[in-house]
Amino acid sequence: MRLKYFIFFIVLSFITYLALNFIVKDSKDKFLEQTTLNYEKAYNSVLSQYKDLSEVIFTGLLRFTRVDEKLLDIQSKNIEERNSIRKELYLQTISRFNSLEKKHIISINYILPDNTIFLKMLDPLDYGMELSSKRETINFVLKNKIPTYSYEIGRYGSGYRFAYPIIKNDTFLGIISLTFSERAITSSLMNQYEVFSNFIIYNKDFDKEFLNYTNTYQRAHFDNFLHRKEVLEDLKEYSQKNINQIKPSEDISKVLYERGEKKEASSIFIDEKDSIVTIIPIHHLLTKEYLGFISLISKGNTINLINSNHYTILTLLIILYFSLTLLFLQQRIKILKDKSLNEEMLKKDQQLLEQAKMAQMGEMIGNIAHQWRQPLSAISTVASGIKLNYEYGILNQDDISKNMDIIVENTKYLSKTIDTFRDFIKEKRVEKEVLIQEKIEESLKIVQSSLENNHIKLIKEIDYNNPVLIHMISEELSQVIINIINNAKDAIIINQIKEGWIKISQYSNEKECYIYIEDNAGGIEESLISKIFDPYFTTKHQSQGTGLGLYMSKIIIEKHLHGKIVVSNIKDGALFKIIIPLKKEIK
Repeated sequence: MRLKYFIFFIVLSFITYLALNFIVKDSKDKFLEQTTLNYEKAYNSVLSQYKDLSEVIFTGLLRFTRVDEKLLDIQSKNIEERNSIRKELYLQTISRFNSLEKKHIISINYILPDNTIFLKMLDPLDYGMELSSKRETINFVLKNKIPTYSYEIGRYGSGYRFAYPIIKNDTFLGIISLTFSERAITSSLMNQYEVFSNFIIYNKDFDKEFLNYTNTYQRAHFDNFLHRKEVLEDLKEYSQKNINQIKPSEDISKVLYERGEKKEASSIFIDEKDSIVTIIPIHHLLTKEYLGFISLISKGNTINLINSNHYTILTLLIILYFSLTLLFLQQRIKILKDKSLNEEMLKKDQQLLEQAKMAQMGEMIGNIAHQWRQPLSAISTVASGIKLNYEYGILNQDDISKNMDIIVENTKYLSKTIDTFRDFIKEKRVEKEVLIQEKIEESLKIVQSSLENNHIKLIKEIDYNNPVLIHMISEELSQVIINIINNAKDAIIINQIKEGWIKISQYSNEKECYIYIEDNAGGIEESLISKIFDPYFTTKHQSQGTGLGLYMSKIIIEKHLHGKIVVSNIKDGALFKIIIPLKKEIK
């Protein structure tokens, strides 16, 4: 018998473990998907900020330098006049160019319609060179005469290039090209979203000799990839750690680099670093060519919380299963060892008790569901509200604090509910001094939410001024009260009673304690009252009742508590009277 219960416990625990693992994996996958979407939006938001900034810079350069007027009749100028215009344009631009260094702008170029450089701010003496055909943004503007932008990689550099046509009197005069370093994006992401951000550049278009002597780039620990050194310095400063302390292991990095080469962004939880890494692949906006990827490292607190909750729930359920298993096993052994009964009655009582306990467990699970429904709904509503406010950009710190308090309070309520039901289930079957009023309250806590969810009013008239102590097995009285109240609740629901109510009263004198439970469910047919406490007799449908609840209640009251339980009809329903003697010691 012990082996059978042990096997049942192991199988049930294993099934629960598999089910929870599936739920947890699904929850983590959905959270990682949402994290990816959030950081994609963050990247696009930062990129949009620099697009707006580039438009402001372009407009300011046009207004301040009058470059459109300078280039309008440049074809008619000789070399000396052109050089004079170039020098004037350089002097008008240089102060603005230097002031934009903190915005991580790395080049401003003025380009003529023949795709040659008229003025390069980084090297004003390097002019007249025809630009490479790889500069797709420049080629696009030359062809279409409209602005565009993209991340681009050339032989001697890389960055986010914004190209604007210079047009005067419907005449296309050239292009102003503005280029921002990768540092512009990574530093903005780190400052605005509190993440560690790195930019990994695909180096296939770089000049190989240039990479050997440049101080701008550093080779990554995977072939064909580069880092911009300034980005690594920012990352180190922001993290206040050695870069190796936050860098994933080589095996994890390999997975991240492989993901970076894909077209879709994704996130992965790194347990060893307690963090989430989000990979956003970077492609040329015009050619769709793969150019590298951005990695974002954020805290993995939510994933840890999901894991922690998983272990907590699994532990609680296993404790619950183990307690139920021990409870059933103890009840079974007690019945088997009861030598006062003959073999036939012993076997019958074992079967009845097993069925009653299984039915009670089903009712207990239903009561737990009723208790949890409202707080779970509140938590879901708060979480959805936070997400919606975040997506619309209206989330503020006060709302977060307030909503977190709501979630914490509801979580405490769920935990308290678990304690209440666990204490009821784990109650040891030993005799002890029990306060009747307290035991009634504990029983009502278990069924109260079920009554409220079915719009049934619970009326209490408990005499707290005269505490009653009885030596008894405490859980048995709760079982009787819960059985009777659940039967009354079911009758109210089945008979579709509007404004249904259940009333429980308690009072006592020197000799006896009285507990009355009445309802307005319509009463019991007179022909059935005499059979109501018989085993296997039920007025419910076969699938809804076993007919053991009231039978076991009668056994508990009369044989264990040496009292009486009777039922009668009143005006609108039924009345159960429980009478427990106070003078005689209960055994």
